[in-house]
Amino acid sequence: MTTHKARSAWFQAREAWPEREAPVELLLRARAEAVTPAPAGEQWAPVGPSNIGGRMTCVVCHPDDPDRLWAGAAGGGVWRSSDGGTSWEPRWHSEPSLNVGSLAVDPGNPDVLYCGTGEANLSADSHAGVGVLRSLDAGDTWELFAPADTTGLPRRIGALAVDPFDSAHLLAGGVSHVRGEASGLFVSTDGGRTWTRQPLVGPARYWCHAVRFHPRRPGWIFVTIAANGSPTGIWRSRDGGVTWEHLAGGLPDPDLIGRTSLALAPSDPDVVYALVESGGKVLDVYRSDDAGDGWKAIGGAHFADERQMSYGNTIVVHPENPGWVLCGGVDLHRTTDGGGHWEQVTHWDDDRGTSRYAHADHHALAMPAGRPGLVYDLNDGGMDVSTDGGTTWENRSNGLATNMFYDVEVAAETGAFIAGGAQDNGTLATLDGTAGSYFELSGGDGGWVVIDRADSDHLFTTAQHMLVFRHRSADGWKRVSPPEADAAKPWMVFVAMDPATATTLVTGSKRVWRTTDDGDTWQPVSAVLDGSDITTIDIARADSRRIYVGTENGGVFRSTDGGATWSGNLASTVLPGLTVTRVSSRADNAEVVYATVANFGNRHVFRSADGGVTWTDVDRGDLPDAPVLSMALPSAHPDRIYVCGDAGVFVSDDEGATWANLTGTLPNVTVVDLVYHETDRTLTAATYGRSIWRLVVD
Repeated sequence: MTTHKARSAWFQAREAWPEREAPVELLLRARAEAVTPAPAGEQWAPVGPSNIGGRMTCVVCHPDDPDRLWAGAAGGGVWRSSDGGTSWEPRWHSEPSLNVGSLAVDPGNPDVLYCGTGEANLSADSHAGVGVLRSLDAGDTWELFAPADTTGLPRRIGALAVDPFDSAHLLAGGVSHVRGEASGLFVSTDGGRTWTRQPLVGPARYWCHAVRFHPRRPGWIFVTIAANGSPTGIWRSRDGGVTWEHLAGGLPDPDLIGRTSLALAPSDPDVVYALVESGGKVLDVYRSDDAGDGWKAIGGAHFADERQMSYGNTIVVHPENPGWVLCGGVDLHRTTDGGGHWEQVTHWDDDRGTSRYAHADHHALAMPAGRPGLVYDLNDGGMDVSTDGGTTWENRSNGLATNMFYDVEVAAETGAFIAGGAQDNGTLATLDGTAGSYFELSGGDGGWVVIDRADSDHLFTTAQHMLVFRHRSADGWKRVSPPEADAAKPWMVFVAMDPATATTLVTGSKRVWRTTDDGDTWQPVSAVLDGSDITTIDIARADSRRIYVGTENGGVFRSTDGGATWSGNLASTVLPGLTVTRVSSRADNAEVVYATVANFGNRHVFRSADGGVTWTDVDRGDLPDAPVLSMALPSAHPDRIYVCGDAGVFVSDDEGATWANLTGTLPNVTVVDLVYHETDRTLTAATYGRSIWRLVVD
């Protein structure tokens, strides 16, 4: 039972290394740590994108109104729509965790909602959760009703259900990426106040991926679990969870089964479907016509090309036709005759806006009983909707500002040109600064963006594994990646543009690469530095021959001759030997350089006045103990430092001697990058789950 996404290692290096992930209590404590607030209350404004959604994990509909729905985001909290997703409103902002894994509505009282926190899609690139939150007023307000630290619930709850015959009976299924941490199936019989782990496999560790109550047979429950070997598969209880049986008839051998999703046909709930993953592929789709006693494989060879099924794995049945099934991973597939024939009904690589396009990586499907043929599909691009049972699709993500950004850039010529690399949404940009006008510059998981200060039509974007793209007004877009043959390319490559010569750029894998002809050719200009990925590069504004580089192993290296020669590791014993997230030098003095550092349990901001030879801790414990991920050093204010990270945004006006909190009205999410715009006097912040925000400063 391992995670499979390359970006999980990227996230781990910045949040928890050498642990798999940081205990969420450290994050909560850091966010609560007091730092002197800046005056006047910082009113951040969302600047989008609001027209391109980010990664969503779950959805529930009001049982009597198919247009009323609630959806959860991997990093952006709970959202609500009253018009079928035509518009959205955020319902979470300052909750202790905005990482959502599951939602459930009480069938007996649809104003009562439960939310399981912590994404459970096995990508491990978001923080764990804090337990179960509850709303008694249809999502207007929420309370942390069942904290994980007191109830023993899992930190990543991907399945949550309320018994249709007993509203006090709740089930929660969760996973864990930390050995010894709670995972598996948990039950509450008192409305969620107390919880007990179900020992389906004894005391051994296991994951629970799906939970379904039978809507017509009181006490009947189906769950799917993943363990080591024979216990894996589908389990059923016929007495409300007192006893359990491991279903077998017609199902594959348990040791072949991975993540499995379940769906019961609403019109005939003894018809049960299971979408079974094995090794990231579809093992098969299985159907039972007798409430789980016997099963038959119905997928055939149709799913041979599906992939990433441990990440996106979801299935749903039409409310009136028990043979009409939609399921998917990267794309969605449909049968209308119980598996006799299958067709692929979405194509992630079609053009956005075409009727067959839906964003890749499907995490949740809903087909409301009140409107047969309506399908809600929650995926890495927000929500796509079909009104004809899956034949045609349209995106309904307007207002759903849930993108998980890696960075942000603002054009020097105009602060209205904002661009940033987003998880599975490419590099997104707006030219007029409005939240609803973003478009995709380049694809993939978008990475770093650099824009020529003198010519905004001249820019570079990146994508995963060292892909680099260039745009010029004369010849449009062109791929200009360095010829790095190393198979272990960095997940997100950093690119820096020479402030004096915009056709000279520097990037890095485990060694430094430079181009002097605008990316047409690249040359390696260093040996392997310390064996780890290069994470940040600064070409000094005061002297472009001086280049600073930081690495994932916590190293800092310097060139004083434009990259021709390099120092050894200058990090010394003052820096903690953890990922250097940014290095940046003052605009008026290349000798003065700052470094920000990741992880918990260490100091995070350091200053050198002699080009990196010696370092001083300017954090001193005055900043919260949480990863600091980026900084901005304004030319207009040479003594000022802005830093950001898991605990928000902070500023010093005296080179780190004192600090003030600028987090203000930002949502309670990780801030991954900052840009100070010298002309507009604004600070632009990219978040990992709630898109991009802007603050007017001076």
